[in-house]
Amino acid sequence: MGFPPTLVSMLRPATLIALLLALALAPTAGAAELVTFEVPSAGNVDVSRVDNFNGNDHPRTLRANVLLPDGYDGKQRFPVLFLLHGVGDAYDTWMKPNRGDIMNTAKGFPGVVVMPEAARGFYTNWWNDGRRGDPGWERYYLDELIPLVEKRFLIRPGRRWHAIAGLSMGGLGSTYVASQRPDYFGSAATFSGFVAHQRPETEAGLTAVGNVSYEKIFGPQQGFYASGHSPAKLTDNLRHTRLYVTVGDGTPEPGVMSEPAAIVGGGAVEAGLRPQSDELAAAARASGVDTTYVPLRGVHDWPYWRRHLREAIAWDFFKPVSERPEQFTYSTVAPVGRMWDLSYRFERAPEGVVRFERTDGTLSARGSSGRVTIANLDGCGFTADLPFERSIPTCPPTRIRLTVSPRSVRLGQLKRFRFTATTVRGGRRVPVRSARVRLGRKTALTNSGGRVVIAYRLSERRSLRTPRVSKRGLLPGRVVIRVRR
Repeated sequence: MGFPPTLVSMLRPATLIALLLALALAPTAGAAELVTFEVPSAGNVDVSRVDNFNGNDHPRTLRANVLLPDGYDGKQRFPVLFLLHGVGDAYDTWMKPNRGDIMNTAKGFPGVVVMPEAARGFYTNWWNDGRRGDPGWERYYLDELIPLVEKRFLIRPGRRWHAIAGLSMGGLGSTYVASQRPDYFGSAATFSGFVAHQRPETEAGLTAVGNVSYEKIFGPQQGFYASGHSPAKLTDNLRHTRLYVTVGDGTPEPGVMSEPAAIVGGGAVEAGLRPQSDELAAAARASGVDTTYVPLRGVHDWPYWRRHLREAIAWDFFKPVSERPEQFTYSTVAPVGRMWDLSYRFERAPEGVVRFERTDGTLSARGSSGRVTIANLDGCGFTADLPFERSIPTCPPTRIRLTVSPRSVRLGQLKRFRFTATTVRGGRRVPVRSARVRLGRKTALTNSGGRVVIAYRLSERRSLRTPRVSKRGLLPGRVVIRVRR
C-alpha cells in the first residue's frame, strides 16, 4: 500500500521514518504453516523396541506434523483435528504432495491439524499374550499425546472444538480413540476404516497388508479384547458424538487417477473394508449416534482419501454437540481411563468388556468381575466390586483460586492479563478447565491448564480491580489488580 504524494510532502522526515518503521513492525496474521515437533512417550511406546515404523529412518523419538491455520498468531485459540495415518504410512504422509497433500487438501481449514506417528500399531495397547502393552499406543494417544498438544498449541476448550479422523488403520484409530474419550472429542470420521475387524478374512488380510499379527495386537479374534477394540462394538460410547463414515466399493471411479497396482490391490482391500463400514454405520444408528454414512465407488488409494477429507471438512467437524450429558453408556477393556467426568482404575485389568451406565444420579457396571475405583474430577469417589450400582460420587464444593500476572498496572494502560484458575482435588492443587473469568466487561474460559489471557484497559479511576472466576460445582474466586496513576 502506498501513501498519496501530497501526504508524504506534508510529513517531516523524522515523522515519515517513524511511521514507516511502525508499519514494518506491526503484527500480521500468519499464513497456514506446517511445523514438526517431538511428542515423546514417557513409557507407553518405547521406540527402540518398535520395529514396524514406515519411512526411511527409525525415529529416536515420536514426532507429529502440525498444520497451523491462517491467522494462528499464538494469541487466539483454535479448534483441533487429530488426523491419523494408515498402516503403510507415517506422521509425515498426510503432508506429502503425492499422498495427503494436506496444504492443499485442507486449505483454509479453520483449525489446527495434528498428524501424529503410529507406525503399524493400530492405535491399540497390544494384547501380547495378555501383557496389554509393549507397545501401548492407545495409552500414548489418550494420556500423553493429547495433553502435549494442548500444552504446545492454543486449543479451544470444549468437545465441540475437538475432532479426530483417519484412513484405513487410522479409521480404526479415530473411532476407537473417540469412543474412549467421548468427553474430549465431539466429532469423529473414518475413511476406508478398519472399523469392524472381527471378521473371518481380517486375520490373513492384516498379515498380507500390514505384515503384523492380528492375535498379537487384538488377541483371539472372537475374544473380549478384540471386541473391546472394535469400533462397531463400541458405538454406544459415541451416542453423543457426531460420526462421519465413508468408504469405496473396490471399483475405480472414472476420471480418478490411480496406479495399476493400487487399482488391483487397493480394489481388493477396499472391497473387504466396505462391509466393515456398513456394520459400523448400522451399529452407530442403532445406538442413536448422529451418523453420516457416504458409501461411494473407489479403491484404497490417496486420491479418494483426499476427497474424503475435503468432504468431511465440508460436513464440518466443529458443529455444536452436547458438552456434558446427564446420561451415558461406556464400554471398555482398559485398566484405566476416563468416561466423561468420571475416571476409573481397575485393581486388575478386566478379563471381559465392562459396561458402565449412568442414569438418574447412579452409576452401574457389569460384564466382568473385579474391583474398580471411580472418582469424579474433584477426586472424590468410591471403590466397589463388579457388578455394582452406586450413587454418583460428589464432593463438598471447593473454592477456585485465581491468580493473575501482572498484579499491578498503570491507569489507562492496555495490558494482557494472564489468569490461572486452580482448586484442590484429592489433596493436591490442580487446574480448573472451562472456568469463566470475568474482567470488567470481558469474559473468557480457561483452557485445560486452567489458563486464559484477557486484554483489557483499566481506565476507570479506582485504586483496585477484582477479576472473578466461577464454574458450576465450585465456589467462585477472585483476585485483586492494583491500578497506579
